Amino acid sequence: MKDGIPNNKQDRRIKERHSAPCLQVTIRPSGLLKWFRRTVEVQCIDINRYGMAVESPCYFKPKDKITLDFKGKYIIESNILAVVTSSEKYEDIYRLGITFSYSTCNSQYSRKIDNALSRIERLYNERYSIQRQAS
Repeated sequence: MKDGIPNNKQDRRIKERHSAPCLQVTIRPSGLLKWFRRTVEVQCIDINRYGMAVESPCYFKPKDKITLDFKGKYIIESNILAVVTSSEKYEDIYRLGITFSYSTCNSQYSRKIDNALSRIERLYNERYSIQRQAS
């Protein structure tokens, strides 16, 4: 169980994720969905350079292609392509597992995106590891 949400699935992450509750994330549907769905502000739970978990008021099904925009202290990144890997409803919200497309598809790899997501990961790793040590 994490953040009060039961997790019945095995953790398949290849790298530890870092808590990022103050990172502002916007999901924009990609492909044909962009004509029928609106942009959604979501709550970031955690992140690493390969993916993230968010809480969304709107349903996205696994394999939906999306575009992410990030905004936070020292961070502004836009147009990060991703795929929804899991979606579970809990009360009135959906918890989404998201994988960044650059990390799974060689044709979408970009050093710029890799560096940007690594920087975001490092900022939240440093920020919250300091808070954990102080507690």
